[in-house]
Amino acid sequence: MTKEKWLLVFLGIMDIILVVMNYTGYVLLFLKPTGYVIPLILNILIISVIIFKSKLSKVWTAAILFIGIPILLFHGFMVLWMDRNYTEIVTPDNQQSLVIEYRHATLGETTYFYNFYKTKYGFVGKHLDDQSIEVMVRDGSFDIDPEGVLGLGKEKWITENTVRFFTQKGMKDVYLSPSHQSIN
Repeated sequence: MTKEKWLLVFLGIMDIILVVMNYTGYVLLFLKPTGYVIPLILNILIISVIIFKSKLSKVWTAAILFIGIPILLFHGFMVLWMDRNYTEIVTPDNQQSLVIEYRHATLGETTYFYNFYKTKYGFVGKHLDDQSIEVMVRDGSFDIDPEGVLGLGKEKWITENTVRFFTQKGMKDVYLSPSHQSIN
């Protein structure tokens, strides 16, 4: 096979893996802060180079770039606009960790959103369905940080698969094991 075909196979396998991971709730944690900007750039560059080197019209290269770059810029703007932050807490026995994705929105009151990802290997995370936490603070105090609202630094590991957060709105348990149901 030629280099171009190998690049297309690599690109196809990478895209299929990312799509399957997305639909099954898994994510590559190092891609989370940037969204999927890196895979988008790889797709646009590889396809543009292959079309440019092929016998196809150079118009196709220009069309791919003309369509791909605005999509990339729009996606990059959305990632910056959402302003998501990430932190990680590790179980006391260092066997697994919990990655916390958080952001806040302010319009008179501030609403804090928290998503949780279980990870054992450090770079692949599983989104914990039905474990997200949303906390609304209405007192107008703008000096409260999202970590303080969730109670980061004060969390307590109840079991190896359960962590309890002491939020501003009460205790919230997050279960890393799918056999537990959130009761709060």
